[in-house]
Amino acid sequence: MADVQVVLLESVPNVGEIGDVRSVAAGYARNFLLPRRLAVHATQQRLDDAQFQSELQDRREEKARREAQHLADMIQGVTLSIQVQVGGQGRMHGQITNRDVAAALLEQHGAEVDRHLIQIDSPIRSLGRYLVPVRLAAGLEASVMLDVVEQEEEPEPVPEDEAEETEEDFGVSVLGR
Repeated sequence: MADVQVVLLESVPNVGEIGDVRSVAAGYARNFLLPRRLAVHATQQRLDDAQFQSELQDRREEKARREAQHLADMIQGVTLSIQVQVGGQGRMHGQITNRDVAAALLEQHGAEVDRHLIQIDSPIRSLGRYLVPVRLAAGLEASVMLDVVEQEEEPEPVPEDEAEETEEDFGVSVLGR
């Protein structure tokens, strides 16, 4: 059977996003997409209809707004900790930018936020606690607490196989004295 052209009213996995015109199998359209109101037939009149296009745009915006609200609920009030190296005089090496905050959000809380949405006026160059606003959408903002702390230095462990080799090289046994 031939394929039919449909305009998607909702995002459909492996098919497309809201407003996309796709060619799908007639049975798939008839039995799945159309009854669930996920798509409509793509007629020339429908594609030219300004009201139809504005409804599609409204659906896209509503979906983006829901996703932004979900992300805001997920990150609002979380506390991030970023460890930095500090020099001899207690000064930070480098600076913390919105890219570092975005990476920390992803690593520590699994929230993927575009770094351009993180509002840091100037890079952070000292240890301390900072309130960082994240502007997710128009009129939708969340705040995260950022703790910039000194990186704890860990002594480098000596691998066991290297320790055994040094005993054998010298012909001395620690246990058999």
